[in-house]
Amino acid sequence: MLNEFIKRFDFSLLFLVVVLIVFSLVAQYSLSLSQQSRDFFLKHTFFVLLGIGCFFLFSIIDFRFWRKITWILYLFCLLLLILVLFIGKTYRGVQGWIGIGNFGFQVSELAKLVLILTLAKFWSGFKSTEIKKIIYSFFLCLGFIIPIYFQPDLGTGFILFIIWLGSVFLVVKKKRYIILLSIFLLIVGVVIWFYFLEPYQKSRILILFNPEVDKFGFGWQIRQSITAVGSGGLLGKGFSQGSQTYLRFLPAPGTDFIFASFSEEFGFLGASIVLISYFLLIFCLLKISAKSWDDFSFLFCLGVVIYFAFSLFINIGMNLGIAPIIGIPLPLMSYGGSSLLVTLIMLGMVEGILVHQPLRYNPDLQL
Repeated sequence: MLNEFIKRFDFSLLFLVVVLIVFSLVAQYSLSLSQQSRDFFLKHTFFVLLGIGCFFLFSIIDFRFWRKITWILYLFCLLLLILVLFIGKTYRGVQGWIGIGNFGFQVSELAKLVLILTLAKFWSGFKSTEIKKIIYSFFLCLGFIIPIYFQPDLGTGFILFIIWLGSVFLVVKKKRYIILLSIFLLIVGVVIWFYFLEPYQKSRILILFNPEVDKFGFGWQIRQSITAVGSGGLLGKGFSQGSQTYLRFLPAPGTDFIFASFSEEFGFLGASIVLISYFLLIFCLLKISAKSWDDFSFLFCLGVVIYFAFSLFINIGMNLGIAPIIGIPLPLMSYGGSSLLVTLIMLGMVEGILVHQPLRYNPDLQL
């Protein structure tokens, strides 16, 4: 049994996860020497160890188990999202944490994983893509987005929407549905802009085109981030030598702007190694999805790919001034126990798909 587990286990995925976590530990330790207290680094290390343990634990569990309890997990997560609006702790203006002793768990991070599972379960039950099924799937996503909107957490709500949208484009084959969906998205975008976004949220988007819109707020943050990335040069300023970071010009260097902080210290070379590691990780996930024997596991793997690809694009885009600042962490590197823990659980479940494959799998999946 153990030999079969080791034989099927994808050690390349584990290696890339460890590489990115090591980068994270280096960056967070560097920050602990100046900006943060040692407690931040110790907490981050605790969640790294806990997350690695969960990675192996969830890789042992047969992925078909999750298919059986998907709807229970959806209802449980929805209940937590509603509950946190009344009893949740507030951090950085978002009431989204459930207190657990000296720690807090951000429920919206769990919602990302549960939504990927739910949509994989939902779409694997259909052999056609009628428009009403697309609408049903949207309401499943909306069930999570509405309570998250009231926290408020724009970034997480947006990534949940992208996960849903990505799943739809994976399964929709008819062009007329694509056209209808595009019109629907345009209408939704206009409605959200005029009726749901606060002025400060609009400014996060407008500064991409004109930083002077909020030159002492988000515009200032973008300029400092770009300066930090550029000042690193080819090889960087060296460990714990980033002036933008340590003189506190760079905001949130351990979370939203971890890439800029890392780039300043380790330069273009270090940033390139980080990016290559992420691209290889996504490639590994795509390889595992190609080996999936059923629609549920196939769609789950691709849902994880969508999550990683979009989070990577937005977070690094925030750091380079080409994406709005909406508070999406860089998976496996940003400080934040909830995000790190859920991401490692997610990747452990992907390993579980590979480890628990039947002896024969269907290479030609029919969605």
